[in-house]
Amino acid sequence: MRLRYRNGTQVRWQLELQKWHLAVGIGAVALLVAIAAWLFAPFWGLSGQFSGRAPDRRPSRLYGAPLLLQAGGRGDLDAVVRELKRLGYHAVAEGALLPGDYRRAGDGLAVYLRTFPTPQGFVGAHSLEVRVRGGIVRALRAAGQTVERAQLEPPLISSFYGSDIKERRPVRLEEVPEDLVLCVLAAEDASFFEHGGISLRGIARAAYVNLKSGGIRQGGSTLTQQLVWNLFLTHERTYSRKAREAMLALLVDLRFSKRQILEAYLNEIYLGASGSVNLMGVGAASWAYYGKEPARLTLSEAATLAGMIPSPARFDPVHHADAAKVRRDFVLDRLAELGWIDKARVDAARAEPIAASPQPVPRRRAAYFTDLAVREAMDRFSVQELEDKGYALLSTLSAADQTAAEEVVPWGLAALEKGWEKGRKGRRPLQAALVSIDPLSGGIRAYVGGRDYQGSQFDRAGARRQPGSAFKPFVYAAALRSGVVTPATLVEDAPLTMEIPGASVWSPENSDRQFRGWVSVRTAIEQSLNLPTVRVAMRTGLPQIVTLAKAMGAQGNLQAVPSMALGAFEVTPLELATMYAPFGTGGVRPVAHALEGVLAPSGNPVAGAALPPPARVLEPDVAYVVTALLQGVLQHGTGAGVHRYGLNDPLAGKTGTSNDAKDSWLAGYSADRTTIVWVGYDENLPTRLGGARGALPIWAKFMVEVRPRAGYPGFVRPPGVAAAVVDPTTGQLASEACPYTTTEIFVGRFVPPQVCQRHGGYWTEPVSQPGDGRRRHGGLRGWLDRVFGAEGGDGSDEEGGTAEGEGDGGGGGGGGGVETDPPG
Repeated sequence: MRLRYRNGTQVRWQLELQKWHLAVGIGAVALLVAIAAWLFAPFWGLSGQFSGRAPDRRPSRLYGAPLLLQAGGRGDLDAVVRELKRLGYHAVAEGALLPGDYRRAGDGLAVYLRTFPTPQGFVGAHSLEVRVRGGIVRALRAAGQTVERAQLEPPLISSFYGSDIKERRPVRLEEVPEDLVLCVLAAEDASFFEHGGISLRGIARAAYVNLKSGGIRQGGSTLTQQLVWNLFLTHERTYSRKAREAMLALLVDLRFSKRQILEAYLNEIYLGASGSVNLMGVGAASWAYYGKEPARLTLSEAATLAGMIPSPARFDPVHHADAAKVRRDFVLDRLAELGWIDKARVDAARAEPIAASPQPVPRRRAAYFTDLAVREAMDRFSVQELEDKGYALLSTLSAADQTAAEEVVPWGLAALEKGWEKGRKGRRPLQAALVSIDPLSGGIRAYVGGRDYQGSQFDRAGARRQPGSAFKPFVYAAALRSGVVTPATLVEDAPLTMEIPGASVWSPENSDRQFRGWVSVRTAIEQSLNLPTVRVAMRTGLPQIVTLAKAMGAQGNLQAVPSMALGAFEVTPLELATMYAPFGTGGVRPVAHALEGVLAPSGNPVAGAALPPPARVLEPDVAYVVTALLQGVLQHGTGAGVHRYGLNDPLAGKTGTSNDAKDSWLAGYSADRTTIVWVGYDENLPTRLGGARGALPIWAKFMVEVRPRAGYPGFVRPPGVAAAVVDPTTGQLASEACPYTTTEIFVGRFVPPQVCQRHGGYWTEPVSQPGDGRRRHGGLRGWLDRVFGAEGGDGSDEEGGTAEGEGDGGGGGGGGGVETDPPG
């Protein structure tokens, strides 16, 4: 029995021992797994960083439109130099040009362009030579070859950072000058190419300092350790973190070459901040502090950057030049001590002042436009995430135009709040939107959605408001193309009451509640009269007007009701810009857009939905005649106030005011630009403004700021347009007995066929070939409109024009007014 007891005890003891061994084994394995995770997880992350498998952590960037040069086209070297300066290029008097340099001599300019993105991909750094004489580009040479066209690099508009807001401009080691590499090694790790990832000498020195101070004051870290610490470890100063850092550094040094480690370090080291943006690597720091690429740094500048590494804020050359100089001189002395740079160069570098040339790192310029471009990148190119993804968005925005727009909008609003809108208590600030597009391509050149993006991110350039009288040109365009009226046709400006089926009686009025009797179509649109416009709309047919407006770009709920003729529906400023563009392009409507293309992080173009081609929506002769009428609006109509700003160019436009002056518009254009300005309150409250008071000053000031040196180009007269001398009191061809005559322009097929019946036969026969513009007797007398002066002046008020007609709000469908025949 005792033996059996002993055997049972022994068996139980052996089982317990086995369990204990198993537990120890499991614990050991778990400990090894934990150690492996603690040590090797960061290492695998580092492996991805070096092998290129890690995500591209560069910020995505939005670029503006580049300055284009065309052989034989207009050229302005002053403008080219201004753009180069905005891009951070440096003038060099002599010697070879490096990327980012330019030299001007007489009528010639030589520039070494940096690498830059285009919709087709990145273009490498290359030389460009331009020669301009008499305002014409006479010669263009790129990379030594004669070319027909060339471009500068596009300006950077916005960058899209992740939550850590880190600016990176990665460089390859071969792109970094030897001076900068030597400065970094001299300052941080002179034995970098000799140790295996950690420096025992550095560790011993750091240990002595730390024991002496009673805490961790010095790390003795090599470049490899700093890289590990910067990329994957916390910044706490503990012995466990230092031990982990050292082991990882050993593994990294075993796995990767010194060149790979050095390149990664130069791209990942923290070198301070520009505003709220952290600068990572020598590429970002070189641009932020000196406005140049690392390859162009002087020895003094390279030593300054290298000296910043231990404490970027303390040794910042912009804000702490004295401290930066002390640290720079230490690095230079270290170079001389190591024998890496000869003493003469070191002494020359020490003699240079700390002369930083800081460049702002744009985080979000043109904020309203940036939001629009991001939405387009998502919709057209399926790019759903931009933060730290390395995309390049190539936009249509003109940096110069955008700057002008962002200056004139708050200027104009401030002036209105001190003037016409003074004393408006209890309201939110007055707001405005400005959109300017290229009418041929549809590219957006300037885009402002409010007075202050920081105060309100609501984009008013994309918000719907009533266009009021700014819609009237589309009424007259429909009437002119169908021959219902001509510019000389007389229309009655008299009371009008319309019974609207299913609605109340509608009685529109002019803004001044006055009636002028019979007026020409030209007078009606120049003075923005409501009653003649409604009569023309009803005579033309409301469905035809709706059809034309939609073809020209209207996208809202546009219904065939009488009040539609006075703009009693809603459009966005961007939409209205698209609608007005065909008037200046001979009837061709573009597709408004913000992006020309997108490049992936690899540099390859991203496939996206192609834009529809421009579409013909209006006959060229009709577009030209409408433009001639709208030129009259700015010459002596409700928009005549533009002359106070020095705008005497061949521009056309229309003021607009909605009910109760809630919306103030000016829609205007040249042959190469369409610009829309809206002013009003977000709450849709009444104002004391009309188009001439509210929107006109902002529009005019902007058009002056972006005016080409040679002025805005004129409109080209197409075939099918005729001019004839008419009697303005009848709208018929003038006779020799007519006391007043004026020269009017017509759609050729609709030239008035009758001689003035009131005064008798100046022409002995009707125009037999409509559209040829030939006169039978006498001479054309220019653009004289004596009848307007005879009836009481040009109608301008203290704001540069009469208060224009308003849409009177109401409206249901159907109905029409009874018309009487014009006199004579």
